[in-house]
Amino acid sequence: MERELTEKDLIAKGFTEKNVARLREVLSRKESGNESYRSLIDDLSKRFIAGIICAILILIPFFILPAIYPGSLVFYYIPVALFGFFAVYFLIPMNLSWKAYRLVKDLK
Repeated sequence: MERELTEKDLIAKGFTEKNVARLREVLSRKESGNESYRSLIDDLSKRFIAGIICAILILIPFFILPAIYPGSLVFYYIPVALFGFFAVYFLIPMNLSWKAYRLVKDLK
């Protein structure tokens, strides 16, 4: 059985006090139910992988569009790509999920 993570474990593995406070806030919500730091870290780790996949999907048109359309039209895609990257970065808290991904890799 995997041992439960504590706040001290998280701080020792690179999480800041602000990160831990954010995780504590999420766990204190009513809808969190019986979640623990471990389950939250596992979920964030999965979100990191999803964020990377989304970023790759946002980048693919930069390689496909020049083959189909004139190169100058690629510049019209830049604002869309920037919006996509910002949306992924903030909807999937990439900074926090990266730390969770590294922690899960270390624990395995």
